[in-house]
Amino acid sequence: MKKYIVVITVICSILTAISCKKYPIDDNGLLITENTTCYMSSFSLVGADNQTVLVSPLTFTNGIDTTKLTVTGIAKFGTNLTKVKPYCALGSNDMLVEPFMGVWTDFTQPQTYTLVSGNRKIRKTYTITITVQK
Repeated sequence: MKKYIVVITVICSILTAISCKKYPIDDNGLLITENTTCYMSSFSLVGADNQTVLVSPLTFTNGIDTTKLTVTGIAKFGTNLTKVKPYCALGSNDMLVEPFMGVWTDFTQPQTYTLVSGNRKIRKTYTITITVQK
């Protein structure tokens, strides 16, 4: 009986090893996948109160140009663009953004962020320009 249990365990281990596809890991400890998706689907800026400072949401249909790789938005009147936090939604969950978003950033001048696909082979640099409403 023990012999059968050992044989079944070995067979299950072999089948598990064959069926699991191993992905390499990048320098940050993140999985490198086969995904070639690389685009920004939305963008937001928040102020010190963690509320959006943009007049309207920036998406494919409003403000994000995935061909020219630009994001153009308008912040509410009186916004201090020297200290805002940028956030974006990406085309897939295995993509990276360089430099990291979600930190206080000065948007008085255009900022650039590079999106990196899941397979780490496609890189697209977006230029983000924000102006204050008059």
